[in-house]
Amino acid sequence: MKNIVPETVDQLLQIIHDKPGQRIIHFSEGSHILTKKLSELTQRYQSTYTLNCCNEICYEKAQTKYTDLSHMNIVHFNLARPRYKIQGIEYDYLISTLDFREKDKAEFLAKCYHIIRTGGNIIIFIPNSSYTERDEWLAILEEQYYVSTNIIDDMFEEYDVIVSRRMHGWGN
Repeated sequence: MKNIVPETVDQLLQIIHDKPGQRIIHFSEGSHILTKKLSELTQRYQSTYTLNCCNEICYEKAQTKYTDLSHMNIVHFNLARPRYKIQGIEYDYLISTLDFREKDKAEFLAKCYHIIRTGGNIIIFIPNSSYTERDEWLAILEEQYYVSTNIIDDMFEEYDVIVSRRMHGWGN
């Protein structure tokens, strides 16, 4: 993620409530300012932060930068695994900065649905997109039982941010 202003990241992260004990999970393929800001925020809020590094380079960089932080769990994560749920843990916020050009969006969202607690939020960063691509995301999110979806297209110069919610009684 390039050209992201730290102050704008701080502004976006205001959607994360200041409640101790929250769980945040982040799917990432690279080290960037968002990882640093999420680490600082979760430490300040007395929450836990799981960073799922989806490639070797991301994992190695995260291990050198964040390995000593007790509130942070760094995982070398394989997106191809059949399920993402581990030990029954559910997260309040799921954040993705993955590049979806060669990934199945619907499959990713379906696997993520079970690790987000009821009422939890999913926040997805995508490169600036056309109306067609935004409509595709909205349709896939709706098919996967995510609701209250919003697209923030004016916060970052090179990215759109999709925010959606998992609701109780929806889906499987």
